Amino acid sequence: MRTPARARTLHRAKSTIFVRKSEQFLRSADFATERGDWDAAVSSAVHAAISIADALTVFYLGERSASQDHRYVLRLLETIRSEPTELLKNKRHLSSLLATKDAAEYGERLLNEADAVAALEHCMRFCRWANSKLPS
Repeated sequence: MRTPARARTLHRAKSTIFVRKSEQFLRSADFATERGDWDAAVSSAVHAAISIADALTVFYLGERSASQDHRYVLRLLETIRSEPTELLKNKRHLSSLLATKDAAEYGERLLNEADAVAALEHCMRFCRWANSKLPS
């Protein structure tokens, strides 16, 4: 199967790298939230979710998104075998996070505590689900 230009082929064993990255970003999101650094918390939560999504796609598909548009990972996730309702619910968590990425990293306003708390909730739910789909 030819991998589209928007994806990079990787051996499934590399999925553990993205799990570790996700854990690091999630810890950063927690620390940033404790400090009241709302934009950093949201940005780290987004990157934690992207990394764990990459872990899933690498493990199950042998590829990860290489697209500039982070939403491409959602299309890759659709090809992973999962219960459809469960997959849809968790894609929504990731979609919500991706929608806040630009505001956190490039926006012309500062985010607030409610933004950070919402991002962390979406991130933790998505990461919990993704981790349940990966080997321990």
